[in-house]
This record gives sequence, C-alpha cells and structure tokens, in this order.
Amino acid sequence: MMEGYKSFLISLDYGNRKDEKKFVGDVLDDFDKDSLTGAVLFINNNIYSLELYFFLNFEKNSDKFENWLNNNYPEKTRVYNLHVNEFYEAMQRKAYNTTSLLDSKMLDFQMPSTSNEIFLFPDREIMNKKFGKRQEIENFTVFLSHSSKEKHLVDKVFNELQKSEVKVWFDRYEIRPGDSITEKLNAGLKKSKLGLLFLSKNFLNSKSGWTMSEANYFFQKRIRDKETKFVVVNIDLAHDEIPPLLQDYKFINWKSDGALFDIISAVNSVKNDL
Repeated sequence: MMEGYKSFLISLDYGNRKDEKKFVGDVLDDFDKDSLTGAVLFINNNIYSLELYFFLNFEKNSDKFENWLNNNYPEKTRVYNLHVNEFYEAMQRKAYNTTSLLDSKMLDFQMPSTSNEIFLFPDREIMNKKFGKRQEIENFTVFLSHSSKEKHLVDKVFNELQKSEVKVWFDRYEIRPGDSITEKLNAGLKKSKLGLLFLSKNFLNSKSGWTMSEANYFFQKRIRDKETKFVVVNIDLAHDEIPPLLQDYKFINWKSDGALFDIISAVNSVKNDL
C-alpha cells in the first residue's frame, strides 16, 4: 500500500446541505487531485432514514487531511465499520444514490438545498417553512362578529365562505345548549386569524352584549402583533357613527353591489398573505 494512502467516510447532515456544502467545498478546494483521487457522495432518500455520506480517497497526504480536519472541522468524525462496497451493493437495490465530486463550483448543482434527481427531499429549513405554512393555512379561521339581529345577513357570508372552503367560527354552529358562552367565545377568538366585524346600529347597541368586546379584541390584537387582522363590514352606519378607532379603516359597504364578493376576496387576501 502506498504511503499516505487512506480512505475516509464522513457522515453529513442530509437535512442541512446548505451548511454542509461549505465543508465539502473546502475539502475540494484545499486538496489537489494528485492527493485526493476520489470524492463521492452517497445519498439515502428513504424518508425514514435520510442519510448523506462523504467518501474521500487519498493516494497521499492523508495525514495532512486528518490534521486539516481536526483544525478546521473538529466536529466532523470518520465513520467506521461501514464500507464503500456496502454502498455499491445497496445501489444495486436502489437504496442509495451517488454522485462523484470534481469541483466545488458544481456543488450548487450536486448538493442543492432544494430537491432534485439525486436528493428527493429539500433541506430541513425549506421543509419546515413549507409544511409550517401549509399547517397555518389549513388552520386559518375567520370569526364572524355580529349582532344577533343581523344573523340572517351573516348567514349568507358564512355560506359563501363555506363554498370557498374557509374555516369559520360562527356562534350559530359553535355554541350549543349547555355550553359556557364565555369559554366558547374566548376559544373562538383565540384560534381565529381574521375577524369579520359586521358593524351596525344593533352591533353598537349595549344590549347586543359581546359585540364591542369582540371588536376591541381584534383591534387590540392588531396593534400588538399584526398577526390577527380584521375586516369591517358596514351594514347601516354613517361614517361618523363608526367607533372613532375604526373610522380610519376602509370598510366594505354591505349595501353596495358585489359586497359578498368583496368580503370573500378580502378573506382570501388575508389567508394568502400568511
């Protein structure tokens, strides 16, 4: 065996190729092809066991590489009792993909953070954003804040939102006989990302009970964290009858043509901005 000949198998993080790419690039840049005669990635795309291995074959200067590794990447450790022949046998069973590395300039193509023919799954960060956003969209709920005397109007909005497959908190279907109204309202407000405030003379009437408390909740939440939003639907109020803190917000006029369409469009706009 030639002096200095040695091979190394180093385990990399499949789900963090964005950072691992720097290490691989440094190896390819710092060791010439006379010393480093082989550099190969072995990729296991099994969703239950995602693996990424970096195989290096040195014809000489392997000691130099070990010193370099200890000084620059001490966290990278050699994998033992796992041999290249095992990977090649697994490749015949289509258990592993492989790609040979020649130049660090090709790593954006060979080690992408996104998925491709070699890596079937993107980086962990991309996956988390993708599925986290999807979960947030799936949980998106609209709270219908209204006076009971306008329930027949609000019911039309509820039906249109259902057609658009938007989740809605509507007291008509959420509060059952025997339920605590306060507990149900608090739970509905907490999980809702958007409040539709159906302002009217009845809404502002103190006898309406919860309506102004609901409006204040969405207004205060909007000021604090910007995540929870509200849309005002004006049923029968003159502009100066609208509560002062809400007068600055553009509202949808219930009596205008296309009011239902405008409401659904506003809801979908907020949902798509998540």
